[in-house]
Amino acid sequence: MKIRHLACALALFPLAAHAAEAPAPQKAPDQPVPLVKIDDFTLTNLHFSIFAAQQGAGAADSREKQVRLLNELVNTFMVARSPRGRELAREPELQAAMEVSNARLLARAVINDFMKNAPVSEEEIQAAYKKRYGDGGNLEYKARHILVDSEQKARELIAELDKGADFDKLAREHSTGPTRTVGGDLGWFTPDSMVKPFADAVAALKDGEYTHDPVETQFGWHVILREQSRKLPAPKLEEVRDKLVNEIRTRKLTEYVRGLRDKTKVEVVEAEEKPAGKAEE
Repeated sequence: MKIRHLACALALFPLAAHAAEAPAPQKAPDQPVPLVKIDDFTLTNLHFSIFAAQQGAGAADSREKQVRLLNELVNTFMVARSPRGRELAREPELQAAMEVSNARLLARAVINDFMKNAPVSEEEIQAAYKKRYGDGGNLEYKARHILVDSEQKARELIAELDKGADFDKLAREHSTGPTRTVGGDLGWFTPDSMVKPFADAVAALKDGEYTHDPVETQFGWHVILREQSRKLPAPKLEEVRDKLVNEIRTRKLTEYVRGLRDKTKVEVVEAEEKPAGKAEE
């Protein structure tokens, strides 16, 4: 097909923003509009939209780019559907790759659809809000830490603190972290802004206490001083409604997947052992 014919095909497909935006596979927004026939296969506007989105923003923001992109898409399908392409599609490795790609696409579409459309009642939202904020907002902490590269070094610093050493001074002298110049001061933070081992250690302390055992994270070994804590005011329901709905749907999605797993027969296939060959004489 010549370029002018492709341009005519594109005349049926208006230059619209959605042609260059990333399509959501789960939406299937429009009815297919035929653009090009490749032997017995019909290429539609939906094929074009998806292909354009895969090329990135701006790939089809002008008529010239659309024509060039449609040419490329036609060539892609033409080569894939060629006799050699059909032959290669039967090879086990390529066939498995296509099956994996197809399964991932469909699974992502199911998950996106579930997270968008799973029903969440007002009662569920109210219950989630009460559970999260019923006794007020989240706790916020003010803390300092000394970060070192070994447990032994951290224990030596704890021993110094036990003898009455100043935490600020030790942090400035020994910490390897970026807060060294301010005595390990982390300011105010909420637990969810810190890695879990660090957040758990801070939560277990009382104001004015430091950890008597080093706390290991992916950054190294920490000695932590919790200086103060305070309760943040609870947000209004409407401020966190979307977040709560997302959390409820995420929980339901986990239950849905677990239910699928319970109903699905999954078994490990053990490879048959090949008989040992005869030893050469």
